Amino acid sequence: MTTSDPDWWNNRPSDRDRPSDAQWWSEPPSDRGDAAELADAADQMRAAADALRDAATPAAPPKEKSFDFSYIWNWLRHTSNGRAAKHAAYSFAPLWTVFLTTQQFPFTTATGITFIAFVFVGVWHLRIQRQFTRFILWGACLGLAYYAPVAIVFGLAGILVGG
Repeated sequence: MTTSDPDWWNNRPSDRDRPSDAQWWSEPPSDRGDAAELADAADQMRAAADALRDAATPAAPPKEKSFDFSYIWNWLRHTSNGRAAKHAAYSFAPLWTVFLTTQQFPFTTATGITFIAFVFVGVWHLRIQRQFTRFILWGACLGLAYYAPVAIVFGLAGILVGG
């Protein structure tokens, strides 16, 4: 950039071109109403922007739980294996536990008998696939699970009484 004035960076407005401090810092009375209208318009625009943002933003997803039992409850209600397990839990499994208890089997022997029963009924189930065989399979497994604490208690009682 070439200029004939060597002090081109030092060009300041003269005092007569610069407005006075009173003019510079104060607004004319007619502009104060315009400023209030502009402030109101800005507030309305902020409110409209907030409303649009809220309308465009999807709702937050529900908080995830660390564990949910609905899968288990749905399995028990709506599947044939679940229904067989549910019915066996309160009918055949206690009967199997009573059978194992009356025979006074040690837990290892009860596990072996349950395994043999599971194999025979399992092969039968693979052949016919009926609800009854599912019921017996679940009952034998759950009955053994019910028998475990019974065997532990009777075993501890036998140790305590010395027999």
